[in-house]
Amino acid sequence: MILKAVKRRIRKILGIKAKHGSETTKVRPLVIGYCEGFGCDIGFGGDKIKKESCIGIDFATPYAFAGDDKVDIACNVGKEPIPVESNYFDYVYSSHLIEDFEDTAGVLSEFIRILKSGGNLILVFPDQQEYEKVCRQTGQPLNTYHVHSNMGFTYMMNCLEGLKAKQHFGMELLYKSDRAIDYNVVMVLKITKG
Repeated sequence: MILKAVKRRIRKILGIKAKHGSETTKVRPLVIGYCEGFGCDIGFGGDKIKKESCIGIDFATPYAFAGDDKVDIACNVGKEPIPVESNYFDYVYSSHLIEDFEDTAGVLSEFIRILKSGGNLILVFPDQQEYEKVCRQTGQPLNTYHVHSNMGFTYMMNCLEGLKAKQHFGMELLYKSDRAIDYNVVMVLKITKG
């Protein structure tokens, strides 16, 4: 683990980009049009979805380094509230983070709390079964932070529908891509509040 961190630091100092880039790099053309106004990228690992009018929220030192963007707001997402007032952002974007939390609905609730009514919630996450298949085929080690064996489009919609029933917000699916890019599920939802 320490050796990996040292190698990442050396690549960063020398300006060498990660071999495959970030997951955000893969999906940016699909979702960038939904990132209008002032928004945030939660768990961005150095590669924010947009370079302007976008706040990066992550650990003070992200565990993944896929770019050079700095952390604007340090937060242990899922363990503490995001230190931003409610109804603050025009869009909330998060890529390859939501699958790391046992309490998916709790994390989604926090994302929705900081989103303005009428704003876009943009989620990118793996279809876990397809992700594991790709890892077996390529010899890539599995990400041990993934906690849901059934993570995928249906799982996420069920979480969102359950949360919607409890919190009484409106939800419109504006865009969906289910594994069009390797194992990635991409969802863009317009959220309207009371």
